This record gives sequence, structure tokens and C-alpha cells, in this order.
Amino acid sequence: MAEWYYKKNGVSVGPFNEDDLLLLIRQGRVNGNSILRDSSEFVWKTASDFPELAPYFLETEEDSSEVAAEILSVGNTDFKFSCPVCHQNYTGAIALYEGQKIICRHCSAEIRIPTGITSPEAVPEILPEEIPEGEILCPHCWKTFPRQYIMYISTHPSLIGDPVCGEHEQTRFFPVVFNSIGQPLDSEGMVCTDMACPHCHLRLPASIVDLNSLYFSIVGAPASGKSYFLTAFTHILRKILPESFGCSFMDIDPQMNSMLNSYEEMLFMSVSRDRFVALPKTQQIGEGFSNQIFMNGMAVDLPKPFIFEMKPLFSSGKEKHLNVIFYDNAGEHFQPGSDVVMNPATQHLSHSNGIIFTFDPTADASMRRECDRNDPQVAEALKITDQNVLLCEMISRLRRHANLRTDERYPVPCVVCVAKHDVWSSLLDRNLRELNPVRTNPDTLEGTLDTDLILDVSFGVRELLLKANPAIVNTAESFFEHVVYIPVSNFGTLATKNANGAIGIIPENIHPLWTEVPFLYLLCKLDLIQKTKPSASSRVQPMPGCRIVDNMLVFEHPETHHRVILPLEYCGACLTIAGNRYRLPENEQEKFVKRKNGNDSFWD
Repeated sequence: MAEWYYKKNGVSVGPFNEDDLLLLIRQGRVNGNSILRDSSEFVWKTASDFPELAPYFLETEEDSSEVAAEILSVGNTDFKFSCPVCHQNYTGAIALYEGQKIICRHCSAEIRIPTGITSPEAVPEILPEEIPEGEILCPHCWKTFPRQYIMYISTHPSLIGDPVCGEHEQTRFFPVVFNSIGQPLDSEGMVCTDMACPHCHLRLPASIVDLNSLYFSIVGAPASGKSYFLTAFTHILRKILPESFGCSFMDIDPQMNSMLNSYEEMLFMSVSRDRFVALPKTQQIGEGFSNQIFMNGMAVDLPKPFIFEMKPLFSSGKEKHLNVIFYDNAGEHFQPGSDVVMNPATQHLSHSNGIIFTFDPTADASMRRECDRNDPQVAEALKITDQNVLLCEMISRLRRHANLRTDERYPVPCVVCVAKHDVWSSLLDRNLRELNPVRTNPDTLEGTLDTDLILDVSFGVRELLLKANPAIVNTAESFFEHVVYIPVSNFGTLATKNANGAIGIIPENIHPLWTEVPFLYLLCKLDLIQKTKPSASSRVQPMPGCRIVDNMLVFEHPETHHRVILPLEYCGACLTIAGNRYRLPENEQEKFVKRKNGNDSFWD
């Protein structure tokens, strides 16, 4: 059966089945001059131009100076309506007004009250299984839907109780009545501006509808510092993106980011910066960490996303105007067996544009022995975690949710963040304090990212991991096409233990190190920021014997003489080995594909 839509103040209203549309015609809310379309075609036409509807308008043709009242809500004996000309609201008894004509006291228009007054909400309920897939992806439940299926959240205090969000939440509804500027009205005639997903009924910022979105997942073991990491790098991005890359980075909805904002205030904006601070552990479920809804007869916990807007400061960068959405799961979410229908907390992985896996050296049996024991995270007998099991579980879920073949590699880039650099910095022969991958183009004064430097440091970190925990490297590179290893320090100094035994930091000592680099690298992979052009240097020599074999770089290590197999991510990179600089060959095949397609976009 065809579904109908009509335009009211430039806004699409519907869908309605044929019986509902005829009721609207009888009530005068749709007339021969109304703009309609049906679901079989996407062309808007005047209602009288539809052959199947034209007879109804001939039969109901009345004085053109008369207009039909807009019904706002209907009670047992009373109803609310408004003048369609000036939108003056009225309340009256159904028995007295039904079928009558009145003069609007505000604009003097003649208003006809229809017979058979029914509530504007009296349209068939749309079931979740009836909602088709569409262009909008919900950041809460990760289901898609068309724009016209957006729900709204009622504002009138009496409209409490939603079958999905719970009895204490405002009712969600599909709008059918709008004011003069296109804002939907709830059944009590109150303006509603907050939108909701038609599947999970959770609130959606307007930017989710208006802008494209990028999704980034942060994964890691319990106590690996994911929350500190997310707080530190979003704090730095607010400063570095406008200064160096011409993009603002701000909360799209402070209410949705309230927990992250409170963490940022504790660490970076505290009035008493000499007082000890420790962030609470990320929980699997609970207020502040997840939203509990009721779907298919059971309670379901969905993790809260952190949503930001990345907006170009110049009109020439419109393609950079995006939503940036992060997910920070508790480490327990990645334990084998925890991916269940009641707690689908990690399904965002299959929608991610980039994945950050935080590897904690203090929880690794081998690297822990080499870490600085002055840090309480090392001095205490904390739990050792097999982080390769978590990585394998993450990969298993990606295969299932993305429907990948067993032999298929994943094209989304993965950054392995080796966290808590302060406790293992002696193992790396590079001083990160002296290395800044953000450069400024002297001609344009625009920021660029020195990916050569990042890949050089990545190679050194990779060599350390191959000695300490080779399974992490082998697992990551066997599944992901693009992998880099980046050291980060959330504090920039050793952690502190207070009198109660909690481990945290004193805010005035915080100087994060390279925490923003993983995200900047992912933006560079997405062609949203430019990479620094490599400089020609006579001191750089080609890597002897390096060649591409089966989509991998293969060469003999200049010092140890063992075979090195690297992802193509390192093509063209300049590596520092024992004080010497070696340039790896470019990926000529990739260049040919880009030139052939005429598009330099990484994803295209």
C-alpha cells in the first residue's frame, strides 16, 4: 500500500496510508493546492494533480477565503486547535465547536472547525521492523534509517513515559503538526527541538542529521588508561586543530559529553592544581557510562558516545565539517563471551573509521620487568593481562559484525598506542620531548603532519614489541592492512599514589606527550589534514634489497641481519637504524591506482 507525505511550511509530514490521507482531506488539513508525494516516486506534486485524489477536491471545494483549523490535541471533551494563518491557539469543547465556523480574534480569518475531530497523533504506530535502512546512522544503536523517520522528544511535563527509554523519560513521537517555522509540536502543542532515533529512542544531536560523521573506537585492557588518554587528547585537540590545521574542535552537545568534560575539568582546569586527582574506572554499565533501553522485551545497555564537531575556520574546507564520535569501552567489554545481545557495547567497531588499541606495558609480563619501578603502577603487584587475547577478541568481533571472510584483511587503519611511555621511555632511543610531528608550511602557514617522523618512531616501538610481545605485532599486522605503533604518555610524568592507595596524578604535573598524535595520524589517513612533504637529504640511502612481496615490504635488517616484514603502511618512509637513515621504496601500485581513479582520497 502506498504511503503519502505532504509539505507543511516546507517540512515533509508523514507517512500516512490512504485512509489517513482521506481523513486529512475531509478535515481540510490537505486541500487541492497542498504539495504531496507518494512512496512510489520522489516527485512532489499538487494534490489535485494526482488522478486518484482529484475527485475528492472537486467534492469538497468551498469558499477560498475559508481556512480549516489545525488540530493540536484532543481530550475526552475538549480539544486544542490553532489558526492556520496566524497560529493563534484556542481551546474549546468538542460538542460546541465541531463543524462550526469562527472568526480568529487575532487576524480575523474565517476558520472552519472540521467534523469528526481526531487527534493529530492518531496515525498508525510505526514499528521498528517497518523502518527501512537509510542515510542516517544512529551513534547509540548503530542502526540506519531515512531522514523522514526521525522521532522527536516531547517537552510538555505531562507527556512522561516512553516504552523504549523508560517510564521517567519524555515521550518520543513521530511529528505530524508543525508551527510556522517548521518546528514540530507535541500532542499538547509545545514546541519540540530534540530529535531521537526511531529504533532506540535515544537523543540525537541535530548535527547527526546535517553532517557526515567519523567514528573512532578506543580499545584496551582494564586500567590501561583509556579514559585518561581520551581526556588528554581531546583537551589538546581543542587547541592544536584551530592553531595548526584551521579547524575548530568543540562539543556538539555538552550534555552528551558531560562525563568527559568533568574529567577534563578535573585534570586540566582544577582550581586546586596541587591536589591529587584520580579518574574513576570506566564501568561496563551504569549511569554516565551507558544508556539502558528496552527493546524486544529485554533491557539493553548501549555505551554513551562522545560527540564533537570539527568545523573548518575557512569556507574552502567545507569537506572537513564533520561529527567526530569516540567510544571508550571498559576493558571488560572485550573479554571473550561478553559480546551478547543484552550488551552490544562494542558493535561500533564495525562502523569505525579508525581503531586505537591501547597496549599497557605495565600489564605485560615481559615489558613490566623493564619498566621504571618508581611508578606505583609498576611497584605494586598489579594484575598481568594477556592483551593479545583482547586483540584477538576484538578482531573476532570485527569479522562477525563486518561479515568478513577468514582470509580477508581489514582496510580500516589501526593505531597501537603503547601507553605510559614514562615508565618505559629508557627502552626507546628517541626523546619524544624533542620530537614534534606537527609542522607548518612556510608558504601557506598551514599545518602538516610529519608522517615520516611518526613511522620512524613507530618502527622503533615495533622492534621493542617484537622482543617483548611479538604476538601483538603479528596479530595486528595479519588482520589490519594499515598498522602503526605510537608511544603516548597521558601524564608526561610518573603516576602518583595517595594515602588511600589510589593511583592518579597531581594536575600541575601533567604534561601529556604525543597523546594527540594517534588521532592526527588517522585524520591524515582520511585526507583531512595534509602530510609533510619529505625533504631530500643526501644522508638518506635506499634500504638495501628492500622489495614488495605479497603486499608486504621485505628487507634484511641492516644491523641484526634478520628478515623484516612490514605492512605497506611504511612505503616511502625514512627509518633511523643505529644512527643511519634508510628510505623504503614507494608503493608504485598504489600511486597508479590513485592516478587512474583521478582521486587522491585514501578511502577511494
